Amino acid sequence: MNEHDSLNIRNSMRNRKGWNTMQAETHPPFHQQSFVEDYIKHSDRALAFFDYSLSDEDMKQRFQEVTSKRFKRKELYNVLYTYNQKHGCGRATLEQLEKLKDPESTAVITGQQAGLLTGPLYTIYKAATVLIEAEEKERRLQKPVLPVFWIAGEDHDWEEINHIYLPGDTAPSKIAYQGEMEPGYPVSRQHLDQEAFEVWWKEITSLLHETPHTKELYGVFKQMAGSSESVSDFFAKVIHWLFSGSGLILMDASDPGIRSLESSMFQRLIDENDTVGEALKRGLLNRENTAYGRPDGFQENSSHFFYHHPNRILLYKEGAAHFSDKNGRLHFSRVSLREEAVNCPENFSTDALTRPLFQDMLLPVLAYVGGPGEINYWSVLKPLFHQFDRFVPPVIPRIEGTILPRSVQAALNKENLSAKALLRRGSKTYVEQIRENAVTIDGRGLGEELLQQIRPYHEDMRSAWESIAPSEKSYGETNWKIIEQEIRAFAGRINRHQEEQEEERINRINRAGLLLLPFGRPQERVYNVLFFLNEYGSDFVLDLIKILTLNHMRHHLIKM
Repeated sequence: MNEHDSLNIRNSMRNRKGWNTMQAETHPPFHQQSFVEDYIKHSDRALAFFDYSLSDEDMKQRFQEVTSKRFKRKELYNVLYTYNQKHGCGRATLEQLEKLKDPESTAVITGQQAGLLTGPLYTIYKAATVLIEAEEKERRLQKPVLPVFWIAGEDHDWEEINHIYLPGDTAPSKIAYQGEMEPGYPVSRQHLDQEAFEVWWKEITSLLHETPHTKELYGVFKQMAGSSESVSDFFAKVIHWLFSGSGLILMDASDPGIRSLESSMFQRLIDENDTVGEALKRGLLNRENTAYGRPDGFQENSSHFFYHHPNRILLYKEGAAHFSDKNGRLHFSRVSLREEAVNCPENFSTDALTRPLFQDMLLPVLAYVGGPGEINYWSVLKPLFHQFDRFVPPVIPRIEGTILPRSVQAALNKENLSAKALLRRGSKTYVEQIRENAVTIDGRGLGEELLQQIRPYHEDMRSAWESIAPSEKSYGETNWKIIEQEIRAFAGRINRHQEEQEEERINRINRAGLLLLPFGRPQERVYNVLFFLNEYGSDFVLDLIKILTLNHMRHHLIKM
């Protein structure tokens, strides 16, 4: 699909009520880890793990550092030009790429796995942040700054990217693509089957109500899926379409052209693997020895690179000059791996801790845009960067956001409840309060009081009955049980009736919570952008960019 076709589709979708009426309020982050919160507040204790702060002065210093280094700009331009054209970029992207030829140009970069239909919403916020930051840094430095999105096409965690979440009736619904996949293969080699895509889309549309945009979106995504050789190709096409005209530059880490430019980096990673491991252990230890503790989830004893055999295998050091897989079934000498890095660099990929270093050696990185998890693990990279005579670039927190549809706003207004309050405390808290306050007449208490009052009189009746009909003593006991049961049933009905009067309110708050805090987690970490594209049209993302602001201390509450 070319840029002209995309614009035609967008123009056909513009004639809708409420076009481009979204507004954004900013609030302090609702939920934040202590380290990330301190980092965003520019605490010296957190900034000590980095080489730069986010100040204008430090950004200028970073610019001087980056532009003093040499990069393979011509070769990189050729690879990125070919890749972006192949995946449907517009003229604005190619114009941005031209800036790469300028020796004083730099880049603001971010990255993410190639989730289906872009994965969770935070992927959209990452790309938006890169675009806004690159424009702002270019204005301040008066030097060209490129917006670059690094697609982690080498990632092989299929279960993490093969699905999307959409709001269901009472809970978020997971819709997984069920096409055939190659276990252990990176997503850049996972094929999208058209028939499986159709089945997947049918399940998706069962959760989306029909709008003027539904059929158009289906046509666009069907065409993209059909023309994509892999899942990461599909991701690239969707991103370029959503951000059409923005100038966003994409690169896939698995692109053979990129891997070729990284050949010498992999050779060095293999040759100096001992010092790489030691540097990363120091970085993790530096965090561990503070109140923040160390970030979780890292294989610190690994080689910190993968070999594709053809599955993606994390290698481990085995003696002074050998490597093996985790189970010790595959063995490689340092010499053979180095030779392969020279001849077939596409057979290698980095892990999460060495990828930032490769980024820095490949691209003139002015700054990196990351989420809370990335800010955490970038904080351990300082010893590694210094080992390679480099400095950790400024890490810019990505924009955070929660989208608030009008229907949810109206529901919360009826409850005299703000979205801000709901996001901070969760819907469960308010539902419990309503249930507690619903019962103004304690039916159960009244029932127990009545039973206490009549029990002595009933006991007298049972004694009288027993004296005249001793063989039928059980009748009196059964009668009392029936009276207890009936009074308690009546008492319970008094309470339930009061609670049922509040059921509409409870459902209203639960529906709001379902959309704003699915699974009790931030909306941006669960739902896919498709839900909002279906509601508001294909220009939703471009409209979103226009109202987002660069304030690292704030969370955007986006009112539709």
